Amino acid sequence: MGGAKESPRQKMINLMYLVFISMLALNMSKEVLSAFGMISEQVTENNISLQERIITFETSIESNYQQEGKIWKEKKIAKDQVHEIATNFLNYLDELQQTPPQKKVKGLKDSINDYEVMDKPDYFDNKFFIGSQGVLKPEGQEFIDKIKEFKTSFISVVDSLNVGKSDENYVNIISEVNDLFDVESEVINRSGAKTTWIEYNYFGFPEVATNTKLTVMKANVLGFQAELLSAMIGGQYKINATLANFDAYVVSDKAAYFPGSKFSGKIVLGKKSENLQPKAIVINNSEIDPVESLNSEGAIVLDFPVGSVGTREITGAITFIEGDDEPITIPVLSNYEVISKPNDASVQVMGRNTLFRNFDNLVKVSVPGVAANLVTATGPGVTDKGDGLYTIKPQKGQELVLNITAELPDESTFSSSETFQIRRAPVPNILFNGKEGGSMSRSSMVSGSMSAIYDPAYGLESTVRVRSFTVKIGPKAFECTGNALSAKAKAALKKAPKGFDVSFKKINYAGITAGQKESGPSITIN
Repeated sequence: MGGAKESPRQKMINLMYLVFISMLALNMSKEVLSAFGMISEQVTENNISLQERIITFETSIESNYQQEGKIWKEKKIAKDQVHEIATNFLNYLDELQQTPPQKKVKGLKDSINDYEVMDKPDYFDNKFFIGSQGVLKPEGQEFIDKIKEFKTSFISVVDSLNVGKSDENYVNIISEVNDLFDVESEVINRSGAKTTWIEYNYFGFPEVATNTKLTVMKANVLGFQAELLSAMIGGQYKINATLANFDAYVVSDKAAYFPGSKFSGKIVLGKKSENLQPKAIVINNSEIDPVESLNSEGAIVLDFPVGSVGTREITGAITFIEGDDEPITIPVLSNYEVISKPNDASVQVMGRNTLFRNFDNLVKVSVPGVAANLVTATGPGVTDKGDGLYTIKPQKGQELVLNITAELPDESTFSSSETFQIRRAPVPNILFNGKEGGSMSRSSMVSGSMSAIYDPAYGLESTVRVRSFTVKIGPKAFECTGNALSAKAKAALKKAPKGFDVSFKKINYAGITAGQKESGPSITIN
């Protein structure tokens, strides 16, 4: 990368690494640990915006492919490939990251992330490395292999798009991906010694710092995905930017219509311009005034009765005069749906069919043919999250009634209701080092920890904290506070021979509800 012009993303990443190194040179105070957490939260928010931008790009490519399959086929295939490559890698990084512990703060209703306790490097050091020399475990090699797999697969897709073109945008993306995900070159550390990329970036760092680095890596993946999709769209539009190649697209203001209402929408050409004046417009065998119907964006505004229930076509042609009075006719062909008025609202609890008490249950509410901003849901403990999403937090009782109202396109009012059963949150599954049983090495058990999660089948995304437990090593039992083994338990474990059964009992946990689970994992020392 020496002498090359750095992209804005690369400058940001370099600055982040300088911040990391500077902070690690200081004593890891509580403020510094919290700073890492706040950086991670800010990058996560930016990642959500990137994902929304990616969805917009993907929708645009898919829409163009539906209209012009032959021209956009290559872009559609590349879009699908990149989506799968990025999604697989992001899912792996999600599983790799650790969920911050929660703590209650006086004066605050909800718990906050407790970054101040994530000051030890033990978790990722034990996951990636053997001992203190930075020798890789299989999990560490897997991390390297996953990054290389993403880089190779991503660049392969970009190369396929760039065959015979030498597009500068594609060339720059390939160069940036190669540089940013170069995990094979040696690195010079602060002592002047050569070391590996993974040891330089991930060995000995506090857990919160590594979590933040993984969040930044996800930002890079999403950034490259968005950058490539943008280049794909811009490049194809440039190829198509002649008037003879333009198509006319009908853009409806609504996805569907009720009988008796009017269709409202517009025809948008490939190039919007207030100076692009059509000579003649014919839609559904009716002539439209080319002056009165054209708005300031170059869009032809449509307004006509939608007809009866069913699929309705919009056909016609737009004629322009180009060059030496040569007429160019652009055909118009599209369709829309006319649907019956709704009788019921659609209410879906995200992930399950019941509501859990004292938990923010996520619910999606919609009414067919009605925009989300015109639908309202009300009831005890209901909070509007926007775009048809609500949280419902029942406090008491066995049932909850959700009332739904909507403003229909014909200006009439729709109302409905949905009754839910309320139940207590389930008992979480108890894990030791992520396992519910089986065998484990003595060293892994000594440094291991208890954790608790709700079964994914319940759709509960909530942190569960282990407060205390009892561990039985052979005939002896030891009481432990928190989620780690006590000093006495560790000492006994180090002396226990192979084949000994280690069982966990009386696990006290705190999640949506608090309680004690009598039996937990049973592990055999191997």
